Amino acid sequence: MTRPRSARRQALHCCPACAASVGGRARRRGRGPWAWVALLALVAALVPLAALDGGPSKPAVALAAAAPAPAPAPTPPPPKRPVKKPDPPDRPRIAWHESEAHGNANAGGLVNGVRMPDTWPGLYTYDPQTQRLPGSPDRTWGTAFLVREVLDLGGWWSRTHPRQPRLGVGDLSLREGGPIIGHASHENGLDVDIRLVRGDGVEGPADPATYDRELTQALIDRLVTRGASLVLIGPSLDLRGPAGIVVRWPNHDDHLHVRFPDPDGMAN
Repeated sequence: MTRPRSARRQALHCCPACAASVGGRARRRGRGPWAWVALLALVAALVPLAALDGGPSKPAVALAAAAPAPAPAPTPPPPKRPVKKPDPPDRPRIAWHESEAHGNANAGGLVNGVRMPDTWPGLYTYDPQTQRLPGSPDRTWGTAFLVREVLDLGGWWSRTHPRQPRLGVGDLSLREGGPIIGHASHENGLDVDIRLVRGDGVEGPADPATYDRELTQALIDRLVTRGASLVLIGPSLDLRGPAGIVVRWPNHDDHLHVRFPDPDGMAN
């Protein structure tokens, strides 16, 4: 018995063109799997190489763009200008300038005097005529040298005797020197009166009954060491010092009269 031909075989048998077309597609399908196998083999060969290089390479331009820019160098701060510190509350401003003592303490004058401040560490001023604080602004002038010596004395006193009363500073000279009521000297800015140190810690008038001998003697010793040329003491005070410098004088039982020599030699 003859098997019936399939529709496809019948079509190929009846049409040579169709047979040629179908045959060509069959041949192309026969080559297709080998092409895929070759492509897969090429990819498999490239993957290990990429892994060894750390991944696919990137363009140099991309790497350069990704690198962070270096931080700019910090700009140094501008130099600080020195600032003058204000004087402490207990150190008022003083108008310092060169000054001159003319003549002598009993007949002289003062040029460009410097005013003693009312208060200073270890010091205060008082008016000998009223015994009140502060000293008269008309009678507290001296040479710059004398004022510096008095301020230095106050600084020394506050450091060495911090628990003792401050030193009381009386008259110096008038602004332009010359005769001053209540004194036979104090005319050229080189004299200053200083109260005796009291023994009870009070800042006020002292006399032979209330002064502290040891503390007042320490004060005289300091003045002599600093170069005082004259220290007048009262006849009733138990104080001493170099002859010709520490001198007993009437009306000085309540204060010391101190004179410094003129460092510039202007006075005569």
